[in-house]
Amino acid sequence: MNYSKLEVLLVLDYSNNQTSICPEVFMHSHHVIELSPSGKTFEATQELLLDAMLASGLPVPFSCRRGACGSCKVRVVSGQYRDKQRAADTPAPSYPLAADEMLLCQSHACSDMRLEIPGWSLDAPALKTSAQVVSKRALSTDIIELVLLPAQPLEVRAGQYVRFRLNNGDSRCFSIANLPAQDQGQLVFHIRRVSGGLFTEHLLPMLQTGDALQLEGPVGACTWQHDDQRPLVLFATGTGYAGIKPLLLTALARAAEVTLYWGGSSAADFYDREFLDQASHAHPHFRWHPIFSPQARVQQVALTQAHRWADTQVYACGNAAMISQAREQCLAAGVQAHRFVAEAFVASGAVAAEAGLPSALHPELEKVGPRYSLDGMLAAREQSVRAVAAIASQLQVGMTTAQALEMAAQTLQAMGASHTWHPTYIRFGDDTVCTPRQGIDLQRVLRTTDIVVVDVGPVWDGYEGDYGDTFVFGEHPLHQACVKALHEVFDETRQAWGRGLSGRELYDVAERSAQAKGWQLERNLAGHRIADFPHVLYGQDKLAEVEIVPSEVVWVLEIQLCHPTEPVGAFFEDILIAEAKPIATAAA
Repeated sequence: MNYSKLEVLLVLDYSNNQTSICPEVFMHSHHVIELSPSGKTFEATQELLLDAMLASGLPVPFSCRRGACGSCKVRVVSGQYRDKQRAADTPAPSYPLAADEMLLCQSHACSDMRLEIPGWSLDAPALKTSAQVVSKRALSTDIIELVLLPAQPLEVRAGQYVRFRLNNGDSRCFSIANLPAQDQGQLVFHIRRVSGGLFTEHLLPMLQTGDALQLEGPVGACTWQHDDQRPLVLFATGTGYAGIKPLLLTALARAAEVTLYWGGSSAADFYDREFLDQASHAHPHFRWHPIFSPQARVQQVALTQAHRWADTQVYACGNAAMISQAREQCLAAGVQAHRFVAEAFVASGAVAAEAGLPSALHPELEKVGPRYSLDGMLAAREQSVRAVAAIASQLQVGMTTAQALEMAAQTLQAMGASHTWHPTYIRFGDDTVCTPRQGIDLQRVLRTTDIVVVDVGPVWDGYEGDYGDTFVFGEHPLHQACVKALHEVFDETRQAWGRGLSGRELYDVAERSAQAKGWQLERNLAGHRIADFPHVLYGQDKLAEVEIVPSEVVWVLEIQLCHPTEPVGAFFEDILIAEAKPIATAAA
């Protein structure tokens, strides 16, 4: 080789934290890339690492391929790499990275490497495991504590639940009433006997120590969101307390200010009184109130207390009536919508039976991964709705678009997003007529009277969330009319979906609806697939181009409206879903 013509590249070696030279000859060698912690490997030469990994058949997460979304972010444990070469007029990747992170879509290997993909399992598990009965004891005359040890450790977030799979194909969902990481991985459940219940009256009494049960999970959206400076109010009815207790334990460990309101119809319903009394003495910032009432209207008692509602984080777990009333009254008292987090349940196994795949998925256009579940998708949707509300609440007049995007990234990270499968988009004023792929002015300033689009695509616990909405600052009539028309067009289009229209026909409906209201539909935003992360492994079709009737919870309907002459636009998107579905079910 003529070394006078040897091209060299500067790379970073994370194995020894030193920079080193990567000669071109090494770039064309075969490098073995190991993926931690699975131990799986693939080979790479001069191609991008993303392409090499996909060619090996591994289900790597990716989306935009432009270095903007962060879907293919990895941590570099060891090895050398170089950045993708790009033309002078091609923008550099915009996704922020830590010092030991890189993007697979923007990087070439220069040596053997060891990489770690945060928040992602290459095995794409279906979240199924077996568990052995450790113990069983009565907490009251009709409530049993069941303790299980899973065959493999489960990563459980405070507030989640698991689904018990029964031999007849049915299932029951129960909240995890402890923090398993603090109890040698054991899962604790509080299970109330339901008269005539298949599980609680027929199966639970027969369980003995060492017996095996089949579990799915953990899943659920009522999980810890709190920053330690914000007071908490917890609502529970009956064994809904089981879902609240891990949140309480987390708050106590962080010395947060926390108040629990627990509703029951008799003294026996407060089966954990001893622990709560001890905790209230040991923790000066914790109070709890047993609410004796057949209706268990816990929120009515709470609203008579001196809480700083506008600054309070609320969690609620229990019957649907309590949650609906508590949400309405707490929001009226000043609680911000994204700070009311709830899990409702009903006394039936029927809902859980719906929690698998949507029926009649199209075999080609609506593929999903092996870990897909309706529960996971709905939980991700709820979290994304809260994220948009949280981001919008922090927008301030005088803030630039760049500052807003940085704030949004910090908010998503704080709320637990592992990736963003598409970049976060925030557009002010004139930029609201732009589509995501069009350039915007990052230095544009949010004005006192303005219109703002917030569009997020985070990944929560391996599921894609995608939600966007438009917000009005000030009292500009045209801005308010735009948002009003936006939601009307979306609702009319979703209703048309219920009549059995294809994806292409839906956007024809949307276009006619927009025109009838004096607005133009931006058809370049045409809806898309969504699934367990990353959906691009299963399909990248546009909703507006498919000739099938789209199924529930695998498509996102996007609507962007623009004024015919003024630089005013609005955007709303949500998963196609017929109606709100409860996420968890109580025992029966």
